This record gives sequence, structure tokens and C-alpha cells, in this order.
Amino acid sequence: MKNNILLAALAVLILTLSSCKDWLDELPINTVTEDQAWQNASDAEGAVAAAFSIFRRGLSGLTKDDTPSTTRAGSWGDYYFWGDARSGDWITPNNDGDWQAGFENRLIARTQLEPMTNWRLFYRAIEQCNLVLERVPEINDGFAENRKAELLAETRFLRAMSHFYAARIWGDVPVNLQARNVEPLGREPLNEVMKMVADEVEIALPDLPWEYEDMTRKLSMSRGTKGAALALQAHAYMWLNEYELASDKLQLIIGSEKFDLAPISEFRNLFDKGESNEVVFQLYYDNQFGEFSDYYGHILTYYLTNPYTDRSNLSLAVPKSKILEIFPDYARDGSDKRVAEFFQSIDFSGSASELRPIFDDPLQNGERQIMFAKFRKVKDRSYNRMDSPVPIFRYADLLLLKAEADARLNRLGDAITYLNLVRERADIPRFTREDQPLLIEEILAERRRELIGEYHRVYDLVRLGRLHEFNPFVSEQAEKDGAGFFPVSDEAFANNPNMEQTYYWQFNQ
Repeated sequence: MKNNILLAALAVLILTLSSCKDWLDELPINTVTEDQAWQNASDAEGAVAAAFSIFRRGLSGLTKDDTPSTTRAGSWGDYYFWGDARSGDWITPNNDGDWQAGFENRLIARTQLEPMTNWRLFYRAIEQCNLVLERVPEINDGFAENRKAELLAETRFLRAMSHFYAARIWGDVPVNLQARNVEPLGREPLNEVMKMVADEVEIALPDLPWEYEDMTRKLSMSRGTKGAALALQAHAYMWLNEYELASDKLQLIIGSEKFDLAPISEFRNLFDKGESNEVVFQLYYDNQFGEFSDYYGHILTYYLTNPYTDRSNLSLAVPKSKILEIFPDYARDGSDKRVAEFFQSIDFSGSASELRPIFDDPLQNGERQIMFAKFRKVKDRSYNRMDSPVPIFRYADLLLLKAEADARLNRLGDAITYLNLVRERADIPRFTREDQPLLIEEILAERRRELIGEYHRVYDLVRLGRLHEFNPFVSEQAEKDGAGFFPVSDEAFANNPNMEQTYYWQFNQ
């Protein structure tokens, strides 16, 4: 790739991703860029970068600039609400009613929370991808060898990812594969959406690289790569109970030898900076380029306190009793090294106007006062400039997914091997029992431990129909009726006779 094209694309990416610059008002990322100049390779690079930008904003959540249906001044980190809040593992130490409603699978009558039911930005990202797939094939000026094919494959990956993410949140969702579609679309069954995701990835895979030349790994793993696409495809197959196909795709990732488990000593590079060979796909921020999320837009705002922000208390936390339940090896003998990396106890007796000390014992504080600190920032008490990455897929997730797929295929030896790779890194005893039901439960428990706070837990439980086992506010019948998915926003019903509300939410809003 020519350096001038690469630098232009990087500049466009940084501009389109940043959430705190005045010139964002001038950049039309809030709408599909139909007026985009479609003349050369730089235009194509910018159009694809804009699609990724819209998708990341979809994860963070709608603001009043996106839709009149909300009064939010800033996004709320909705990826946490969707993927973790209802897991039964979290509390709100400062008794925030908004968070408590999320834990209890309730919707409260506030226009600031309505965006959690609104898929508008996911479908803007999809529409932008559709436009790229329609217009970029017509462009021939300025592309380095194979670059146009890479961009089109990357766009297919993101279109599939956007449908996949929406389907995990809302269940049955519309499938839109046409640019400028004006037809009222109904909801397609979740299984059909997941099949479409897998098929889209299969088309994209031959033209996707494992890593992009002349990009930092951090930037490269924030774009569509072969590893990210295979991970997406494997996750889709797990939703379809196609365990053989999932296992095969995950084996391709493992066999590539492109990814590693980071040592515990390098967890800060992994979680705080997103700079690790363990990253497979993430959406990154980088403060040194003026690229950060504001007060509301990153979940760090809510579970960090002094000395990382100027907050004097915690809005979100995992209670001590739950930590000891999730990490039984730490409860027994303190052997699980992840606990000290994921949690911290703060001396709350210190002045809120100064950096508070962090105790050596991560669980020294009481039941409701332990800080979740898996993702952190510089200890400077500033309340904004949150720039930790938003993880989507990492290697530990995929090893455990491979273990689950193999266990369900009764390949118990292979499953135990992959499970123990993650356990050994945490310095906890190897699992050795070749008992299929027990092994599957242990793999799911390990996913709960390893991926806590990374927006996988609720999706794992809903995929398996087991949310009701861990969230006391969801009954088994309610889950069968669709309580594990979010209701569809009223906005989706406007002038659309083909739209239908999820059965559970027809009676429980």
C-alpha cells in the first residue's frame, strides 16, 4: 500500500472515530454518506473508516444528536448494559436507579434510557457498508495491489458484525443487504441472521489479511482481519449449535500462530492499551491522537473512582461475596492471579481531593466497596479522556469457545487442553476430569471468570437459555418468551407494518 494512501486513511479513521472534537459536527457520520465523493482510493478508505466509526458509536449508545427520542447529552456505554448488566454479578453501590433497573431487566420511563432499545446506529453502519459495497467496485483510481478487494472484504465483515451484534441484543432483527433500502423490513429469525453472518464472512475471508501492513497492531486489530472474521464466524456457529463448524474455524485461528495468551504481567498492555498479541478484534481509543471518549461514552466512567477519576464513590461494582463465588480458587487459597488484576480496594478514608491509596489486598474493602479495575486509566483524577479499548474478541475467549465446542462434540481431551491453557495462565490447578457435563460447566464458569466485564456473560447465558438461572428477576418462562433480549424501540415501528415486538415485551414494558 502506498504510504500516502495509508496516511490519508489513518487520518480519516482518527477523525471519524474521535468523539470529542468540534469538527465532528462537520463530518457526516451521523447519516449514511450518500454525498461521499466516490472517485479514488482515499474516498473508499474514508467510507470504510466511517462505517467502523458508526459501529463503535452504536456500541456506546445514541445521543440527542442521533435521534429526537433521547435527551442524552452523551452516550452511556450501552455495550455494558447489553452484555453484562443482567448477568446477576453486578451491584450499584451508590444505589443508582438506572443501573438497578438494568440489573432487574426493567425499563424505566426515561428518554435517556430509551436508546438501549434502539438499533438505529447499527443499521446506519449496515447502510454505510451497503453503500461501500455498491460504489467502491466502480472506483479504480489509486488502489495499491489487492487493496480494493481488502476494503470490500472488510466491509462485508463489518456488515456481518453489525447484524451479529444486533441479533445478540434484540434476537430476531431485520436483515438489510441493499444500499438506500426504503422498504419496511420485518424481523428475521435469529438463526437465519446467524446463518447470513456466517455466509457473509465466508465470502470475505479469502481477501482479508491476518494483519495490515504499515499499521500498528493496535490499529490493525481494530479493523476487519482474517482472525476477527473467523472469530465472528465461530461465535455465529455457536449460536446455531453448529459445534463442528465452530471448532474448525477456531482451529484455523489457533493454527495460524498469530495470537498468544499474554502473561499476567502484561495485562495492563492488554486491557488498558489494547497493545497485545492476545487482541483479535477491539475498538480502540488513543488519547495521544486526541482520540478518547468523553464523560459518558465509556463504561470506565461508572466503575472507576479516585485515584483514576474524580468520582468519590462507585456506581458499578461486583460485590465481594460474588467475587469469591466466581473465583473459588482465590477464595480457597488466593491462587487465582486474575483477582488482583481485575479488582482493587481503595482507601476511601483518604481525601477525595487527592489521589487515594490502593491497598495491597484487592478484596480488603467491604461487600459493596471493591472497585472493578480490569480496565484502568492514568491515576490523575480527571473525569474524561477515557481511552481504554472496547474489547470484542480476544484469544482467551476463543480458546474457551473452542473448549466448549469440543466438549459438546465429546472431544474431552482437546477441550481440557484448551481450558487448561487459560487456567494455567491464571495459576490455578489444571482441570482433569473427563466428565462431559461437568467439563462443560467448568468451561462456562471459566468464561465467566476470564471474561468478566468484557460484555460476553449475558450473551453466553442467553445463547444457552440459562439467563434465568443466574438472574433472579428473569423466570424460565420469561426467558422462553424473549426476556433475554431487549425490546424493540418505538422508533422502529414508525410507518413499518412489518415490525413486531418481542413477545415478552408486549406485556412487560
